[in-house]
Amino acid sequence: MATLTAISPQANQPKYDTTAAIERVQTYVTTAALSNADVIVFSALKIPHGAVITDLRLAGDTPDGSAILQLGVNGNAALFGSATVSATPALKTFTQAIPYAVSVSDDALQRWVTLQATVDGAPVSATASVSLSLLVRYVMSP
Repeated sequence: MATLTAISPQANQPKYDTTAAIERVQTYVTTAALSNADVIVFSALKIPHGAVITDLRLAGDTPDGSAILQLGVNGNAALFGSATVSATPALKTFTQAIPYAVSVSDDALQRWVTLQATVDGAPVSATASVSLSLLVRYVMSP
């Protein structure tokens, strides 16, 4: 098991706006074959305490084979359910646990959560590359 962090040139602070919905997208392309229980952390998709996630979509494909990914947040890896990534490009809209209110303890050093994808089971082939784009849309609760 390995933890892979998706790095993005975007500003790395959580986006906070009480007047409009916030939409963030991060793309990640693996450079090594995935294994069971690998975790891909979308580090640029920090969702602040008090946000309500209203839309979550994963687009992905792989040159060959397939892999099942569980999507969640740090501390609850399968919160939003699973998606299969294969050679046929697909878009998965998650409905499980949506809307999701982000609640972080007042004692927590970090007052936000990050989104992550965890490989569930061994991929069908030793795919050298998986391309993922994750879109999250949220609003700040009043």
